[in-house]
Amino acid sequence: MTSLLLLSACTEENNTNYFPTPEAALEDLIQSEGIKGSIDLITTTDEMEILVIEQNKNSYFVAELLEDKKGYTANRISANVVMELGGSWELKTNSKHKYTIFFEKTQENQNFYPLSNEDYYISLVEGHQVLKEDSITRNSIKDIRAVKD
Repeated sequence: MTSLLLLSACTEENNTNYFPTPEAALEDLIQSEGIKGSIDLITTTDEMEILVIEQNKNSYFVAELLEDKKGYTANRISANVVMELGGSWELKTNSKHKYTIFFEKTQENQNFYPLSNEDYYISLVEGHQVLKEDSITRNSIKDIRAVKD
């Protein structure tokens, strides 16, 4: 299964669709992925735009919203993860930034931000960090806002 996911990600990168606005890129992602849940846009301290997407109930994935001279595109950068109580996983953006995202049911501290659907609090840490304690002082979230309820 892992090989299939990696192959799929490589194929998508070569067939990237660009759109004139970020809204059009998001709408394409919503349609192509069949997204039924909420989407939150995180702006990182490095000015990256990361999308936290609730695919279906308790199923989440992460995408990246990019702009270049061709226009805007929104691309998946993680597989779907089904959660009941929370979780964390490593991310690598198309521009080679590395992050770890943490999901918790209760707010651990002020560095965990609520998702718009109010199901989880999240923290985004620069680098691949498996220890949650690092998320307390190294959160990379500059801003978070709902783009789809």
